[in-house]
Amino acid sequence: MNRKTDDMAAEVRVTNGTPGRRDSFVERDEWFRKELDSIQRVLFSFVASLVRDSHLVRDVVQETSLVIWKKRDEFTPGTNFRSWALRIAYYQSLAALKASDRSRLVFRQDLVDQLSEQAGTSEAILTDDMSNRLRSCLHRLTARQREVIELRYHQARSIEFIAENSDRSRTAVGMLLSRARAALLQCMKSGVKQ
Repeated sequence: MNRKTDDMAAEVRVTNGTPGRRDSFVERDEWFRKELDSIQRVLFSFVASLVRDSHLVRDVVQETSLVIWKKRDEFTPGTNFRSWALRIAYYQSLAALKASDRSRLVFRQDLVDQLSEQAGTSEAILTDDMSNRLRSCLHRLTARQREVIELRYHQARSIEFIAENSDRSRTAVGMLLSRARAALLQCMKSGVKQ
């Protein structure tokens, strides 16, 4: 930082729980640290939904926290801190997957964006209970439904690929996926547990 930036940062204030003007840089950093600490579980759950390797998840969360801290001056006061932090976590997850040559996401891009947006704007968190419920719901699917879900979302295979390799038409694969997703949604909404 240069002197001008330091002087500007010293004028930052914490007002009504968000960074504002005129108080100390230390108070702003304290507010930021508390916010970052408060979303660690959210970060962990979000990164775990993107990254398959549990060891890599810890590394990504740690790296994400570091990047968030380094970019704290880029956070716009009054905006959604969680959403901003999850966007950073998303990009850190992608970078880690590419670096480890495991560039497969658990979900499609549009699903990841929906999860990020939902987690950033509501209290939705992928808890252990939800993860267990999802696992239980996946086990309730038929073998064919589980297979097509695995290929489509875990292996990021196209519908065309699945159709060609399973001797089914694209329409049949699409219907199977649609029914599997509907069954998962119904199961998750009903709160079925293991």
